[in-house]
Amino acid sequence: MSRKPRALIVVRLSTETEATTSPERQLKECVAYCARRDWHVVGTAEDFESASRSTPWQRPQLSSWLDDRAPEFDVIVVWRLDRLVRKVSDLCDLIDWARGHGGKSITSVTEPFDLSAPSGEAMASMIASFAQMESLAASERVTSMRQHLLATPRWGGGSPPYGYRTYEKDRGRYLEINPATAPVVQEAAHRVIAGEPINAICRDFENRGVPSPADSYGRRKIDRDYIWHPVTLKKILTSPALRGLKTRNEPVSGKKYQKKVLVRDERGQPVHMADPILTEENWHKLQNALAAASVSASKPASPRTPFLGVVKCGGCGKNLQLHVTRKKRRDGSERVTSKIRCLSRVGSPACKGYVFEPNDEIIGPVTQMILSEIGHKPVTRRIYVPGEGSVERLAAIEAAINYHVAQLLPGGIYSSEALRTKGEQALTGLRQELDRLHSSEEDRQDRWEYAEIGMTFAERWRGRDTTTVANDLVQAGITVECHPRARGGHVLRLPKDLKQRFARSLDLS
Repeated sequence: MSRKPRALIVVRLSTETEATTSPERQLKECVAYCARRDWHVVGTAEDFESASRSTPWQRPQLSSWLDDRAPEFDVIVVWRLDRLVRKVSDLCDLIDWARGHGGKSITSVTEPFDLSAPSGEAMASMIASFAQMESLAASERVTSMRQHLLATPRWGGGSPPYGYRTYEKDRGRYLEINPATAPVVQEAAHRVIAGEPINAICRDFENRGVPSPADSYGRRKIDRDYIWHPVTLKKILTSPALRGLKTRNEPVSGKKYQKKVLVRDERGQPVHMADPILTEENWHKLQNALAAASVSASKPASPRTPFLGVVKCGGCGKNLQLHVTRKKRRDGSERVTSKIRCLSRVGSPACKGYVFEPNDEIIGPVTQMILSEIGHKPVTRRIYVPGEGSVERLAAIEAAINYHVAQLLPGGIYSSEALRTKGEQALTGLRQELDRLHSSEEDRQDRWEYAEIGMTFAERWRGRDTTTVANDLVQAGITVECHPRARGGHVLRLPKDLKQRFARSLDLS
């Protein structure tokens, strides 16, 4: 008996509105569809993301099935094609991927198309084109609505700026000064204007038990720890929201972060959303004081941390990072000191922090440790191998057996005595082939196989800098817990699936 086709059900929901189809309904109808066709459901990929902004390989659950678990299913089942893709280019990429991974199928519960035929691909592409146009139209409507809301005092949603709180009015949310947090902002502003460093203010707030922004917003999953981060406090103090003005985030060209800019109405005037926490005069004094205390923009960029993302603090598990300090001597020369230390602030209750010499305690020992453990091992690449006993192959053999059995009956081409022996021999050969496929489960299944590429890890890394080597180690999930020698020294952590992880990283590179 042949193996049933194995189905992966893909469910997606971008926004929960009355017009959307709930994941529960999508899943229920897909399961019923598979049951009617006697398909075995092996899993569900359920993601809550926009198909217009993310490809199938960028969604957490679906990407896991496509990248690592492809041998486990034969067909992708969706309630509607736009639950899978909303771009024609994404559909074409997915069809190419399906062909290269055992000839997998893609099926929609509510739309009639068969990707095994050219006409079916054309139909699917047409459906994807309409889905893409629908997505663009919806995006334009949402953008227009957001632009309208931005130009009004109404709060658009999310956590309010520190120092404010929301209240309901006219079926909308608006901002007002928070009597619990606004005095904290005002105190910090006045102390900075008076010349006090932000670090000192943060330590004082912690010692006094002043709730931090994270504590005030209720973002912590554990009890409050009252940790004030100088970067966070500086962002609060530089925000125009302290003047009661509305802001929005704007990308910074060439950077990964965003900056806050004023929202202006159709006349070009700033939009007021609440009463100011600081007066106009004090806010400008505050910005001047912060600018004067900032580090000069001409400060040279710090060198990259060796083995960044690999070396971890043995005390708290955070990344270790290179810190370079420069101090001028009385004779005018400069003393440069480099240390690799824990990202936790010195004195933090979470971790006291370890400090290491870059060359003697990190680069040398870590390099030697990794090369001794895996340097001699071969680098492998994975290859997708369709099983010999695929659904199509088993179905073809069984159809041939049924045909020969029918032809041995009276009236068939093998019914005569002269040809009967030939028919029985052919039938015996087909049954032996079927038994062979059923006897070896491993050979029948689609699978990943790993082939050596002709070099060891040591040969791959020879002559490369630590940044390149670190990228390989991060992809493979290799980390080093760093401890001082007095506390036992470094500990190398190798994942059990090291070969699979590294082979997969070669696929993506």
